Amino acid sequence: MTSRAVATTAARRLLELAARLGVDYFFTNLGSDHPAFIEAFAAIDGEGTAMPRIVVCPHEMTALTAAHGYAMVTRRPQIVLVHVDVGTQNLGCSLHNASRGRVPAIIVAGLSPVTVSGNRAGARTEFIHYTQDAPRQHEIAAQYMKWTYELRAPEMLDNVLMRAMQVATTAPEGPIYLTGAREVWEGPAEPLPDEALEHWSPARLGGLREEAVAELHGALSQARRPLVLTTYLGRNQAAVGRLVELSERLGLPVAEIAPQYVNFPGGHPHHAGYRRNALVADADLILMLDVDVPWIVSRTGPAAGARLFHIDADPVKEGMGFWHFPAHRSYLADSDYVLRQLLDYGRDRAEPVPAERLRWIAEARQRVAAAPLPSLSVRQGGITVRQLTEAVGELVNDRTVIVCEEPSGTETILSTLRLNRPGSYYVNGGSGLGWGINAAVGVKLADPGAEVIALSGDGSFLFGVPSSTYWVAQTYGAPILTVVYNNRGWNSPKVSTNLVHAHSTAKSRDRYWITVADGARLADIAAAAGGAAAFRVSEGQALRGTLQEALETVRAGRSAVVEVMLDPISEQVLA
Repeated sequence: MTSRAVATTAARRLLELAARLGVDYFFTNLGSDHPAFIEAFAAIDGEGTAMPRIVVCPHEMTALTAAHGYAMVTRRPQIVLVHVDVGTQNLGCSLHNASRGRVPAIIVAGLSPVTVSGNRAGARTEFIHYTQDAPRQHEIAAQYMKWTYELRAPEMLDNVLMRAMQVATTAPEGPIYLTGAREVWEGPAEPLPDEALEHWSPARLGGLREEAVAELHGALSQARRPLVLTTYLGRNQAAVGRLVELSERLGLPVAEIAPQYVNFPGGHPHHAGYRRNALVADADLILMLDVDVPWIVSRTGPAAGARLFHIDADPVKEGMGFWHFPAHRSYLADSDYVLRQLLDYGRDRAEPVPAERLRWIAEARQRVAAAPLPSLSVRQGGITVRQLTEAVGELVNDRTVIVCEEPSGTETILSTLRLNRPGSYYVNGGSGLGWGINAAVGVKLADPGAEVIALSGDGSFLFGVPSSTYWVAQTYGAPILTVVYNNRGWNSPKVSTNLVHAHSTAKSRDRYWITVADGARLADIAAAAGGAAAFRVSEGQALRGTLQEALETVRAGRSAVVEVMLDPISEQVLA
């Protein structure tokens, strides 16, 4: 008597196909909807066949945000497996961040079982299968997703996953939310023929029509005071070199506006700084390349008669609410492709950069450099944001990757570090705090040879659920160095209040701001939960030595957190 082969379940087929598609990791927090997956993990592991590496995360913030960081480095979506509606809710602001950051990710959530008789594998067996049966679970995440879908039949697994990968990786990239009931994941799933898997490639953006290239090149060449603004061009690292070449050929100053990547070398003589509003009103041509908020309308605006061009993978920002910045020409296009078009078009038209243009670049750089950076008033001997960042800068080498989430210090950090190498800097494209330390783990997994340094505000550190972050970093061999800029309070809401109420009566009333007492030991959270080495610095003379010791700890394979005590939050206005 021969035994009958057991059919591949939809859960197992998801693992097998994901590995074939280049998914390296499943980031997950498992629940009662995942027996089919847990059985598949064990079966594949026992057989020694290929599947993504399973990274169990104590909190879902770590799961999706680590996948976010991984995708920023690789541009490949990873899979995040979460537990029904409650696990989806625990993803929290990481949904917003993945959407605004335009990173591909596949979120898979179970649904409560549908059947109650017990005759089908996966039917209801626990009381929570009633309480967790949300009638519209997908709506928790829907407004942040490029596509949401329920797998209703296990035999459709290949088609649905291929569709999800295609949508996630088509520009503008973004996250996908898939669901399936427990019975569906237990059901048999037959694979598609190999040739059918080749028909799901992502749609690619193109460039500009010939006449548009000619118009834009002519406008850039003829302008007296051109300005390029960019935020996320550097997600394609090859585009950085092309922008440098175009800038040098035509004489174009480039300002990085809340950059999510290195878009232009910070030390280049044409780099016009990181000030969002500083040069907008003086330029007679503004080229916006992959940028969300080129200026703040209430603070500044383009000069009358200035020519405005916008080239973007997402030029009208359909995923946002109200959004508008004027542009005479707005193009849905691949900015890297357009840069190549401009370089090719101008190859036989090259002329020396006019002296007037060079003076404009020098003037723009001088004006931005002369403007005071946001700063905190400090006691004598206290550590400032700039001093701390200068000390961090001494650690930077050709393997360093900075992951930054220090909201009120970002501009000072950028202006101090001035990183040059594409792929050496990442920041959140959204505003959901807690991103940085978890994204750093994903960056380290994507680039094991990198020395990853996470720069975090004290609030960002706490929002990141560090008890989860550092457990994952230690368990899965992804040590990172974290530097906590602890100004002992939530400075950002105080800044926001001061921007609206210049003579705020709340200024002297600290009870309205969350503050962290001097006795709080944030680094110890990481030490207790994940075995990280904890350091605390309050005086400048100990700063450099402590940072170096912490970095050596990371090089030896153990995460380290250096909590640096800045002076308490004070009045500060961001440019």
